[in-house]
Amino acid sequence: MRLTYRPVTKPKNLSPMDTSGHLDAGGQIGVIASARARRLSARRTHLIGAAVAVVMVAGGPATALVTSAAAPSPSVTPAASAATDDWSQLLPTTAPLPRDSAEVAYDTSTSTVVISGGEAGCGPLGREVYQDTWTWNGKAWKEVATNAPPVFGVPAAYDGATQTFDVLWYPGCADGPATSEWNGESWSAANGAESEQTAWPDVDGAMAYDASTQTIILWSPSPPFEQSPTSTTTPSGSTTWSWDGTTWSELSPSVSPPPSLGDSQDVQMVYDTATSQVLLYGDHSQAMWAWNGSKWSELSGSGGPSPRVGSSMIYDSALDEALLFGGDTVTANSSASASQDETYTLGAPLNDLWAWNGSIWQQLHPATSPPARFYAQMAFDGDDGQVVLFGGAVNDTADIADTWVYGPPA
Repeated sequence: MRLTYRPVTKPKNLSPMDTSGHLDAGGQIGVIASARARRLSARRTHLIGAAVAVVMVAGGPATALVTSAAAPSPSVTPAASAATDDWSQLLPTTAPLPRDSAEVAYDTSTSTVVISGGEAGCGPLGREVYQDTWTWNGKAWKEVATNAPPVFGVPAAYDGATQTFDVLWYPGCADGPATSEWNGESWSAANGAESEQTAWPDVDGAMAYDASTQTIILWSPSPPFEQSPTSTTTPSGSTTWSWDGTTWSELSPSVSPPPSLGDSQDVQMVYDTATSQVLLYGDHSQAMWAWNGSKWSELSGSGGPSPRVGSSMIYDSALDEALLFGGDTVTANSSASASQDETYTLGAPLNDLWAWNGSIWQQLHPATSPPARFYAQMAFDGDDGQVVLFGGAVNDTADIADTWVYGPPA
């Protein structure tokens, strides 16, 4: 469903992003910036040979509960329990168009959930990649921009120090990575001397804001996209980076999560305020790692979610727990080698809900659950104290546009 083309020509000179997204005169994108291109084989094989027309669709209002005509895969609703929190479907009069893999975060400066970009399933026009930005104020969706980076599935996080929503992406085929930021009103290139940087992370990982160091931490399963010319190390394995609002800096922890943990399609990263650590979880590897501000350590925990890709994970400040929802079942996978990328055998989408309390996973059993989906947009609304879930993919070709919240009954 999400076939992508990733630039392979490394530029000699890095340049700031162009918020136009490099649209041509016909409104088409020559290159869609995505971290997933090296994982094409993870998609179901009948899609790999498909010819995909990539088009840009401007964001616009849509009636709530707009769905594709394609039927979703069957879902299994967990049995009800005595838990007080539950899912509730909301019916806003307008909503973003159906999509998956959009960048999402809670903006503390405006007390809104922000959703930007994303993609829709293959249809008569091929894949649709969005360049709109929407906010949710707890009651209604509002379109606030139409010139956002045209991306899906790339690292993104809200920077609490600068109060901006930051996205790391490739603006075009001849460009290296760039950082764009949403300041609550508009998109722009991040402040600072990015064009003068000599080292850059790849865009195939995940990132989160580390409140203890007031920096964004990014983990990538890949060596640097561009290594500093003064570096004496041989690029290999995974890398860890920090972003202070102006500069990306490669860190040198003695131990790092292995590349086999996953990439942007199957790793999740959140900040655990209870332990003051950044959590990094591999959907299909089922491994949990923690960053304490200076080093990584692997955490052990009994049980846990089944292997999957495309889950949605947030930190619920009301519960002081990380919550993981849904994804697409992985029934088998083959590790990457010199001749091929990692491949998956995928099963049915999921709608289960799990909580990580810092040491163990526990499956939650709300009385109501959203339909099964993967690559859904999910964030914790700090103003309302609820989890907000929007859209996602229900099968290889269909996305939905429903809005759900999880928390105490109203």
